[in-house]
Amino acid sequence: MSMHTTEEWALHSSHNMSQAKAAQSGARGQIDTSKKSHETTVSNNLTMYDALHSSMAQKVKNSYRLIEKLQKRAESLEVSMQKTKVAQGHTEQALKDKEMPLQLCCWRLEQREKRPLREQVRDAVEVALEEEKGALVDTQRRLGEAIRRLKAMTQELQQSLDDVRHDVEQKMQALTVDEMCLRSTERSMHAVVERTPPPASARSGRSPNSMKLSRHQVALQESNKNEVVRQQECERMNKAAAQREEAAKVLREESAKLIMRCAQFQAETLARSEKRMQERVQDTQQMRRRLDQEVRFTQAEIDKTKNTMSETRYQIKALEEPIDLTSSCASWRKQRSSKEHITDPVSTALQQHRITVLEMQQELVGHHQHEKSHLKELQERRERLKEDLRDKTASLHIDLNCLTHEAVRLNGKASAALSDTRLCRALKVD
Repeated sequence: MSMHTTEEWALHSSHNMSQAKAAQSGARGQIDTSKKSHETTVSNNLTMYDALHSSMAQKVKNSYRLIEKLQKRAESLEVSMQKTKVAQGHTEQALKDKEMPLQLCCWRLEQREKRPLREQVRDAVEVALEEEKGALVDTQRRLGEAIRRLKAMTQELQQSLDDVRHDVEQKMQALTVDEMCLRSTERSMHAVVERTPPPASARSGRSPNSMKLSRHQVALQESNKNEVVRQQECERMNKAAAQREEAAKVLREESAKLIMRCAQFQAETLARSEKRMQERVQDTQQMRRRLDQEVRFTQAEIDKTKNTMSETRYQIKALEEPIDLTSSCASWRKQRSSKEHITDPVSTALQQHRITVLEMQQELVGHHQHEKSHLKELQERRERLKEDLRDKTASLHIDLNCLTHEAVRLNGKASAALSDTRLCRALKVD
């Protein structure tokens, strides 16, 4: 028997045909949408290709301009650095052209700087030597400062030159990459145009939807900001290097004027310096004698302390016999019979003897430890005195060496040389 009626059979077929027509309509709509999307994709892709090509071309152009500016700055820095080195050489030569008294005074100051650290005091000799130089020393000091400034400026110029060259290298490397990308972009764009010709909508200047355009604008603003910062950093580097070059020029001019002002020198005060030096030698000699005497006294106390320590060790050793005796007797008396095993006067005497001996031993050990501490302290003090004595002797030798030299001119140059007369006087010093 049939399950459906004729009306149900017809209704079912009509329903299937209606659904098929709806599916066909949806497919046609999707086809139209997909075609529009294809055209939009091709159009947007070509638009992005144009923007990318334009951005790369502008970036390459900017890089060429920045590299050219930095290369010119590097050449200028090299010239400025060479001029600064020449000025430094002239200043150094002016510093070498000094008179004999100044050379001797500077040599003495240099020799006294070699004194041991504890002897490097600002004494009357040092003050006298500085006063001896007077205006001459002040002039030479300024020359030395000028040399140090020129050296520092040369280093700063070299640092600027290294920074500029490093930046040029980085920009050259980035330019090579950008040019390679630019050529690749051009080839890729031509291939895309040949493979997928732009639709009519692309020629009408159709742009992406507003949301995508907004995101693109934000990214474009950020990237443009980064490029501006890159160019500004390059300009700041160029400006800083230019300012450093200007400072170097001013410094060179000041050094030249300073060299011209070093034409005359003041008279020397050699006699006063040597008098102060002789007085310093006498003071050092007196201090050496006091230190030497104190070393002998300290050594004597060390010997006494060592003898006392030896006696203390002997006494401690001597107490071992009564300790062993009391221990042995106490052990033997424990073997007495129980009736006789009482605390008698002998037991009390043994115990008291042992306690007394142990207390004396402990006291002697304590004394021995204190003796060791005092011996160690005495030895440390002795070594410090000897070290101080060695430093005083070294300082004395340096001052005597300064006294035995005088200013002479050798081969047209001022220098310090040994004087036979002064050496004979110095040899008489203990």
